[in-house]
Amino acid sequence: MPITKGQLNLAGWLSIANALFAIPSIAMSWFLEAIEGSGAKLSQALLTVVGLGLFVYIISSLKKLLNYRFQFHDVDIYISLLIWGNVILATVSLLSLGSKRFEWTMGILSIIAFIVFGILSIMFATRLLRLSGNLYGLLKPFCYTNIVSGICLVTVFLSPVGVIAGAVADVILGVIFFRAAEQPPALEEILSTPIE
Repeated sequence: MPITKGQLNLAGWLSIANALFAIPSIAMSWFLEAIEGSGAKLSQALLTVVGLGLFVYIISSLKKLLNYRFQFHDVDIYISLLIWGNVILATVSLLSLGSKRFEWTMGILSIIAFIVFGILSIMFATRLLRLSGNLYGLLKPFCYTNIVSGICLVTVFLSPVGVIAGAVADVILGVIFFRAAEQPPALEEILSTPIE
Protein backbone atom coordinates (compact mmCIF):
# COMPACT_ATOMS: atom_id res chain seq x y z
CA MET A 1 0.00 0.00 0.00
CA PRO A 2 1.47 3.39 -1.00
CA ILE A 3 2.47 5.88 1.66
CA THR A 4 0.01 8.73 2.23
CA LYS A 5 0.64 12.43 2.79
CA GLY A 6 -0.34 12.03 6.45
CA GLN A 7 2.06 9.12 6.93
CA LEU A 8 4.86 11.09 5.28
CA ASN A 9 4.27 14.10 7.53
CA LEU A 10 4.13 11.86 10.61
CA ALA A 11 7.36 10.13 9.54
CA GLY A 12 8.96 13.56 9.05
CA TRP A 13 8.03 14.75 12.54
CA LEU A 14 9.07 11.43 14.11
CA SER A 15 12.40 11.59 12.28
CA ILE A 16 13.04 15.08 13.67
CA ALA A 17 11.95 13.86 17.13
CA ASN A 18 14.30 10.89 16.82
CA ALA A 19 17.18 13.25 16.03
CA LEU A 20 16.38 15.35 19.09
CA PHE A 21 15.86 12.21 21.20
CA ALA A 22 19.10 10.44 20.18
CA ILE A 23 21.77 12.34 22.11
CA PRO A 24 19.84 13.00 25.36
CA SER A 25 18.63 9.39 25.43
CA ILE A 26 22.21 8.07 25.30
CA ALA A 27 23.30 10.46 28.04
CA MET A 28 20.26 9.52 30.11
CA SER A 29 20.89 5.83 29.53
CA TRP A 30 24.48 6.17 30.83
CA PHE A 31 23.17 8.10 33.84
CA LEU A 32 20.46 5.51 34.56
CA GLU A 33 22.97 2.65 34.35
CA ALA A 34 24.82 4.14 37.33
CA ILE A 35 21.63 4.29 39.41
CA GLU A 36 20.24 1.24 41.17
CA GLY A 37 16.55 0.58 41.58
CA SER A 38 13.47 -0.42 39.68
CA GLY A 39 12.62 3.17 38.66
CA ALA A 40 15.92 3.55 36.80
CA LYS A 41 15.48 0.16 35.12
CA LEU A 42 11.93 1.03 34.08
CA SER A 43 13.15 4.35 32.64
CA GLN A 44 15.88 2.53 30.68
CA ALA A 45 13.33 0.02 29.37
CA LEU A 46 11.05 2.88 28.31
CA LEU A 47 13.92 4.64 26.49
CA THR A 48 14.78 1.38 24.70
CA VAL A 49 11.20 0.69 23.59
CA VAL A 50 10.54 4.29 22.47
CA GLY A 51 13.83 4.41 20.54
CA LEU A 52 13.06 1.09 18.84
CA GLY A 53 9.51 2.17 17.96
CA LEU A 54 10.71 5.43 16.43
CA PHE A 55 13.42 3.69 14.43
CA VAL A 56 11.13 0.96 13.07
CA TYR A 57 8.41 3.41 12.00
CA ILE A 58 10.86 5.84 10.36
CA ILE A 59 12.89 3.24 8.47
CA SER A 60 9.73 1.37 7.38
CA SER A 61 8.33 4.65 6.07
CA LEU A 62 11.53 5.26 4.13
CA LYS A 63 11.23 1.78 2.61
CA LYS A 64 7.62 2.50 1.56
CA LEU A 65 8.63 5.85 0.08
CA LEU A 66 11.46 4.29 -1.91
CA ASN A 67 9.37 1.32 -3.04
CA TYR A 68 6.24 3.20 -4.11
CA ARG A 69 7.44 6.63 -5.19
CA PHE A 70 10.70 5.54 -6.82
CA GLN A 71 10.14 1.80 -7.49
CA PHE A 72 13.52 1.33 -5.79
CA HIS A 73 14.03 -1.95 -3.91
CA ASP A 74 17.83 -2.18 -3.79
CA VAL A 75 18.04 -1.26 -0.08
CA ASP A 76 15.12 -3.41 1.15
CA ILE A 77 17.43 -6.11 2.51
CA TYR A 78 19.56 -3.58 4.41
CA ILE A 79 16.44 -2.00 5.91
CA SER A 80 15.22 -5.44 7.03
CA LEU A 81 18.62 -6.24 8.56
CA LEU A 82 18.70 -2.90 10.38
CA ILE A 83 15.19 -3.48 11.76
CA TRP A 84 15.91 -7.04 12.94
CA GLY A 85 19.28 -6.05 14.36
CA ASN A 86 17.67 -3.26 16.38
CA VAL A 87 14.87 -5.56 17.58
CA ILE A 88 17.40 -8.18 18.74
CA LEU A 89 19.62 -5.60 20.42
CA ALA A 90 16.64 -3.99 22.18
CA THR A 91 15.45 -7.41 23.38
CA VAL A 92 18.87 -8.27 24.79
CA SER A 93 19.06 -4.81 26.35
CA LEU A 94 15.70 -5.33 28.07
CA LEU A 95 16.80 -8.78 29.28
CA SER A 96 20.01 -7.30 30.68
CA LEU A 97 17.95 -4.93 32.83
CA GLY A 98 16.41 -7.89 34.62
CA SER A 99 19.59 -9.88 35.15
CA LYS A 100 23.11 -9.00 36.25
CA ARG A 101 24.45 -11.89 34.14
CA PHE A 102 23.31 -10.17 30.95
CA GLU A 103 25.03 -6.85 31.75
CA TRP A 104 28.50 -8.03 30.71
CA THR A 105 27.03 -9.73 27.63
CA MET A 106 25.23 -6.51 26.76
CA GLY A 107 28.49 -4.55 26.89
CA ILE A 108 30.14 -6.94 24.42
CA LEU A 109 27.04 -7.02 22.23
CA SER A 110 26.91 -3.21 22.15
CA ILE A 111 30.45 -3.03 20.76
CA ILE A 112 29.67 -5.71 18.15
CA ALA A 113 26.39 -3.92 17.32
CA PHE A 114 28.19 -0.61 16.72
CA ILE A 115 30.47 -2.33 14.22
CA VAL A 116 27.68 -4.29 12.48
CA PHE A 117 25.29 -1.32 12.32
CA GLY A 118 28.14 0.87 11.07
CA ILE A 119 28.86 -1.55 8.23
CA LEU A 120 25.13 -1.86 7.41
CA SER A 121 24.77 1.95 7.38
CA ILE A 122 27.66 2.27 4.94
CA MET A 123 26.28 -0.48 2.69
CA PHE A 124 22.75 0.98 2.86
CA ALA A 125 23.96 4.48 1.96
CA THR A 126 26.26 3.41 -0.88
CA ARG A 127 23.48 1.29 -2.39
CA LEU A 128 20.96 4.13 -1.98
CA LEU A 129 23.26 6.39 -4.00
CA ARG A 130 22.22 4.26 -7.02
CA LEU A 131 18.72 5.77 -6.84
CA SER A 132 17.95 7.39 -10.19
CA GLY A 133 16.18 10.37 -8.59
CA ASN A 134 17.76 12.89 -6.26
CA LEU A 135 15.38 12.17 -3.33
CA TYR A 136 13.95 15.69 -3.35
CA GLY A 137 17.43 17.22 -3.61
CA LEU A 138 18.76 15.47 -0.49
CA LEU A 139 20.02 12.08 -1.71
CA LYS A 140 23.74 12.88 -1.45
CA PRO A 141 23.60 14.74 1.89
CA PHE A 142 21.50 11.92 3.41
CA CYS A 143 23.75 9.16 2.06
CA TYR A 144 27.05 10.84 2.89
CA THR A 145 25.89 11.62 6.42
CA ASN A 146 24.93 7.96 6.86
CA ILE A 147 28.34 6.88 5.55
CA VAL A 148 30.11 9.20 8.01
CA SER A 149 27.91 7.86 10.83
CA GLY A 150 28.68 4.27 9.78
CA ILE A 151 32.44 4.86 9.65
CA CYS A 152 32.37 6.43 13.12
CA LEU A 153 30.34 3.52 14.53
CA VAL A 154 32.74 0.96 13.02
CA THR A 155 35.70 2.58 14.80
CA VAL A 156 33.73 2.27 18.11
CA PHE A 157 35.79 5.01 19.82
CA LEU A 158 34.26 7.59 17.45
CA SER A 159 30.74 6.26 18.09
CA PRO A 160 29.62 9.49 19.86
CA VAL A 161 30.42 11.36 16.62
CA GLY A 162 28.53 8.62 14.77
CA VAL A 163 25.47 9.22 16.93
CA ILE A 164 25.62 12.96 16.17
CA ALA A 165 26.01 12.24 12.43
CA GLY A 166 23.07 9.83 12.71
CA ALA A 167 20.98 12.60 14.30
CA VAL A 168 21.89 14.91 11.40
CA ALA A 169 20.86 12.14 8.96
CA ASP A 170 17.51 11.88 10.80
CA VAL A 171 16.91 15.63 10.35
CA ILE A 172 17.72 15.33 6.63
CA LEU A 173 15.38 12.33 6.39
CA GLY A 174 12.65 14.34 8.12
CA VAL A 175 13.01 17.05 5.46
CA ILE A 176 12.86 14.34 2.74
CA PHE A 177 9.56 13.10 4.20
CA PHE A 178 8.15 16.64 4.36
CA ARG A 179 9.16 17.34 0.75
CA ALA A 180 7.68 14.00 -0.36
CA ALA A 181 4.41 14.89 1.39
CA GLU A 182 4.18 18.08 -0.67
CA GLN A 183 4.74 16.27 -3.98
CA PRO A 184 1.80 14.59 -5.69
CA PRO A 185 2.23 10.83 -6.22
CA ALA A 186 3.80 9.81 -9.51
CA LEU A 187 1.68 8.07 -12.15
CA GLU A 188 3.52 4.78 -11.46
CA GLU A 189 2.54 5.00 -7.78
CA ILE A 190 -1.09 5.71 -8.62
CA LEU A 191 -1.21 2.81 -11.11
CA SER A 192 0.40 0.41 -8.60
CA THR A 193 -2.26 1.16 -5.94
CA PRO A 194 -4.74 -1.72 -5.70
CA ILE A 195 -8.39 -0.78 -6.19
CA GLU A 196 -10.48 -1.68 -3.15
